[in-house]
Amino acid sequence: MNIKKTAVKSALAVAAAAAALTTHVSAKDFSGAELYTLEEVQYGKFEARMKMAAASGTVSSMFLYQNGSEIADGRPWVEVDIEVLGKNPGSFQSNIITGKAGSQITSEKHHAVSPAADQAFHTYALEWTPNYVRWTVDGKEVRKTEGGQVSNLTGTQGLRFNLWSSESAAWVGQFDESKLPLFQFINWVKVYKYTPGQGEGGSDFTLDWTDNFDTFDGSRWGKGDWTFDGNRVDLTDKNIYSRDGMLILALTRKGQESFNGQVPKDDEPAPKSSSSTPASSSSAPVSSSSVASSSSQVVPPSSSSATNAIHGIRTTPTVSKDRRSLVNAKGAKVSPNGHKRYRVNFEY
Repeated sequence: MNIKKTAVKSALAVAAAAAALTTHVSAKDFSGAELYTLEEVQYGKFEARMKMAAASGTVSSMFLYQNGSEIADGRPWVEVDIEVLGKNPGSFQSNIITGKAGSQITSEKHHAVSPAADQAFHTYALEWTPNYVRWTVDGKEVRKTEGGQVSNLTGTQGLRFNLWSSESAAWVGQFDESKLPLFQFINWVKVYKYTPGQGEGGSDFTLDWTDNFDTFDGSRWGKGDWTFDGNRVDLTDKNIYSRDGMLILALTRKGQESFNGQVPKDDEPAPKSSSSTPASSSSAPVSSSSVASSSSQVVPPSSSSATNAIHGIRTTPTVSKDRRSLVNAKGAKVSPNGHKRYRVNFEY
């Protein structure tokens, strides 16, 4: 069900695909944003220092997701969430989603955040291992799940952040567009490899890379340019900015994609950015079965030699590569002509 390109044959073909997608995503009145890592990994610790966005009707998130999970062909659903629901920024929702498309298994819980998630910076972290998933805020554990669903988190996942508006008032509250624009601020991100007992102080994690967003690293990150059913916004690269050492995701009215405000100050200084260890030397194994089942997985940027005209992901014209730009925020195919849609229930 995913669209797969075996090669980028010409600039004309790329331009045509971009034009088709633009037509598809221009129908909505609002614009949101999604940031995602170009590489998926198996296991690790994922940490971000953030001030979340919040207004009734919105979702401001950090999550792990395996591309293709939503495709109903028998493959597993693999996802771990941190979501601030706009109707209650004094808490966030944690969740593991497994099972299969159409029969997902969820385990959502809510956790207090003080000061509220949209009023102060907090350090959010997800730890994913073969045996447990653990959520922490400012270094304090708020949830740990062992066994059960964790054993069904197979293959690889990528790290993502997004800011959007759900049409489900029961889940996120009634949308109040008078609160726009809204902004999610990310001071820094750290990603750790899973190295059992070999990390600092005997921990299970070793720092792989850090990004403090002094500049935008297009070899590490992609910017979403898609939408999905149940979402009243189009996700666009125009609503992601790197400003004053901060990565900013925006939720705006269509045509007003910009950031002219004051970047908030974080009392905690940002760490220095560092380069990622090449994928070939990573100690975290990558499941070959997950690669085969996730047809929207992105080719690592180290094999790149040309720039994709749609959203700047570097690609190689002569190397097989999946068209990430034609899938939605959770990885499902988006039909450029608008005649076919894929519905996924996000009300967890």
